[in-house]
Amino acid sequence: MSASAPASSHTPDSVLALVRRDGVRRAAQALRKPPLPSTLLQALAALPEAEAPEARLFVAAYPLAPSHLLETLAADAPTEELLAHLATNPRTPPHLLIELAAHPAIEVRAQAAQHPQLPPRELTTLTDDPAPAVRRALAGNPGLRLPQQARLAADSDPSVRLALAGQSALASPAALVLAIDDSAVVRLHTVATASADDETVIGWAATDEEDVQLALLRRRQLPEAAERLLHLSVHASVRRAARERAEPDLASLLHFATAGDAEERRWVAGRPDLPRPLQRLLAQDADASVRAALAAHPRLDPGIAAYFVDLADEPACLALAANPAISEELTQGIAATRRPAVLAALAYRESLDPELASVLVVHSPVFRRHWAVQDRPLSGLDAESARKFVADRLPAVRALGVRGHAWRRADLYDFVRDPVPRVRLAAVRHPNAADELLADALHDPAPDVAEAARLAQAERSATRKPRADTSLMPTLASGAPARLPAQTSLAAEDPRAVSSNSAPTSAPRSANLLSKLSRLFR
Repeated sequence: MSASAPASSHTPDSVLALVRRDGVRRAAQALRKPPLPSTLLQALAALPEAEAPEARLFVAAYPLAPSHLLETLAADAPTEELLAHLATNPRTPPHLLIELAAHPAIEVRAQAAQHPQLPPRELTTLTDDPAPAVRRALAGNPGLRLPQQARLAADSDPSVRLALAGQSALASPAALVLAIDDSAVVRLHTVATASADDETVIGWAATDEEDVQLALLRRRQLPEAAERLLHLSVHASVRRAARERAEPDLASLLHFATAGDAEERRWVAGRPDLPRPLQRLLAQDADASVRAALAAHPRLDPGIAAYFVDLADEPACLALAANPAISEELTQGIAATRRPAVLAALAYRESLDPELASVLVVHSPVFRRHWAVQDRPLSGLDAESARKFVADRLPAVRALGVRGHAWRRADLYDFVRDPVPRVRLAAVRHPNAADELLADALHDPAPDVAEAARLAQAERSATRKPRADTSLMPTLASGAPARLPAQTSLAAEDPRAVSSNSAPTSAPRSANLLSKLSRLFR
């Protein structure tokens, strides 16, 4: 029968079956609601111990058993196990509790020491109990008052003091004593978990002891004053843990920037709302990684960005090259440093002025290689540069040379025979590729080249106008249909008719700066 069955349906046998299945204490708790009838409990208590020893134990542990029945059990040759159950029962009479607290058996005294209704005199007596197990059990009793807590806080056994530190009703004076305990375990457990007022917690935060401050950060809540003190700790480990718990104020950020290690200063450099004075301080940091972290800030002060460029600070310029908030003019200044690593970083910048990209592609081999391997767009290459690119040993650069110049159709036939599919693909996608070239490329061994040729053919077919229906054309006076001017087909043009300089280029911007850049790279 289940524990949830109505109390009236329970029998001694059904209760015993539940006790044997779940144990005495679990069964006693499970059968509290609805309460078992007193007659049933008396019947259980009357069962011979030899036949059902768990019956009397169940009644002794049942929290709703009548007090007189518990006294009867205690008087009838009880075992130590039965007395231990009686010592935890909330219905056990006070006079019986006093007897149990003085029982010779340690297990019985330990159970009685935890009873919240134990009189104060017995509580005090048990603080001097010779058995540490009894004093440990007593330390968790919520009925303890300051005198008993003070005696236990000075106990010679660390396990007793540790149990007291976990006391839910620990008094502040006792907490202060335990917080300076010789045992690190007791000390830190007290700081991390003990109930304490704000003044006490703030006092712990003001210490310079690293382990105490770290333990304090394990508490669920801290006063704001304590959090600020932990931000200003002399220990980096404490400051790091504290900053993850609460956002530091400006004073704390300044402390991190001046007294913190490189990791902390990098963290400050990445704060979303970083004031300009702190930016200026970090811009002069001796650690290159800190300057780089600042240069990557999305709200970097333009003056500080220009400062990095003027110094040609390579780590900072590398970060600036990837910072989308940097202006085009400043980007040109970054390129003017001519540092290979910086130029390579610029090639990966999401938005780069096309004119600047053209200048760098022509004059910087490093930029050219990194730009080319990404297949990034480029147009308006002069013939001399384009010829140099298509002769490069790197296929990505050859493909860039094919894409970036308005080649003649005859030239594109040469490129479509390149051994590398990447170069052939660039030739097939070129706007000047002849229809015959696309038709040949349909049989290219590289699937992506053949597919590109097919798509190019389909696109051209879609953009060309269908041949006009003569039945709808206007007629001449003679009755013959009028002929419209023929459409000029790209395939019908003379291959030499496309000028090598016919690709449109954007209007020049920042001409002076770009001209200076061109001269710098010569």
